[in-house]
Amino acid sequence: MTTSTTSTAPDPGAVPEPAAPDPSPPPRPRSQAHYQGMVLLAVCCLALGGVFVRISEIGPVATGAYRSLFAVPLLLGMSVALSRNAGRTARGGQAPAAGEAPAQQARVTPRDRFLIVLGGLFLAADLCLWNISFLYTSLAEANLLANLVPFIIAPLLFFLFKDRIPWKLLFPALLALGGLYILVILGTGLDPQHLRGDVLALLTAVFYALFLVVTKGLRERYEATRIMATLSLACAAACFVVAAALGESLWPTTAKGWLVLIALAVTSQVLGQTLMAHAVKFLRLQLAAVYVLLQPVAAAVYGFVLFGQELSWIQLAGIAVLLISIFWAKNLLEGRS
Repeated sequence: MTTSTTSTAPDPGAVPEPAAPDPSPPPRPRSQAHYQGMVLLAVCCLALGGVFVRISEIGPVATGAYRSLFAVPLLLGMSVALSRNAGRTARGGQAPAAGEAPAQQARVTPRDRFLIVLGGLFLAADLCLWNISFLYTSLAEANLLANLVPFIIAPLLFFLFKDRIPWKLLFPALLALGGLYILVILGTGLDPQHLRGDVLALLTAVFYALFLVVTKGLRERYEATRIMATLSLACAAACFVVAAALGESLWPTTAKGWLVLIALAVTSQVLGQTLMAHAVKFLRLQLAAVYVLLQPVAAAVYGFVLFGQELSWIQLAGIAVLLISIFWAKNLLEGRS
């Protein structure tokens, strides 16, 4: 998928004022440095997820449930606003008449309802495994291994939809295997606890890839925030069920516990995702991809400063190799040389 750079030209539909010209200079378009700073802030917010999971009063799965649940009202509000705006646009700037369905609000079919629930379950599995992995491995490794989605998406699309796998993907895939060997095998010394966390983080990437495949068609047929609100609700419900089955506490007992959950939702779910989605529209996709890969680096800093998680030179070497392979694979899958 390619992202075009949004023009800073004025709205062609705007009617110019016939009065005397405004002596004040026109607003200057924001610089690339502004949007790069926005992406960096988004990365730092997204990387805070593991920090809040570790300090949460309740279990990691229940924490993930609240993160998803708190996102639902925001997504529903965005969906309503976008629907109203689309309705006005479709009617030439007028609001839709009473009883008239807004644009892009097609009736959800029974098959798509099943896909929404399935996508919510895959997202719940992704969130549960990722949050649990933070308890066994470093924040940096958990963030990095969950980013191996490009190497899982391509085979999934081939087996499910017969999409051609770019043969050039073989080279970054081999490089990624080398990075995994360095990081997981050589770097951990086959410590069982550490390996458990790394395996859980790898499974996170698998379930997130399945989530993306399931929602691909849904997001083409329905407005994205509408679908994500329903998916997030299904994800939260599934996470609460799993948390209860695991015997986790489902209700924070102090104000601090609630503040941690709210901070998690605001930073990782709202600020991180929103800033990232906005800023990447104004940056070259290659540059945005590089910044996104800084999330494991930010997580490594948080882990070292807050929890004393030190990485050996072997682990750092494995992380570097994996970052290169992921960036290489992203470029190939997005159709660039």
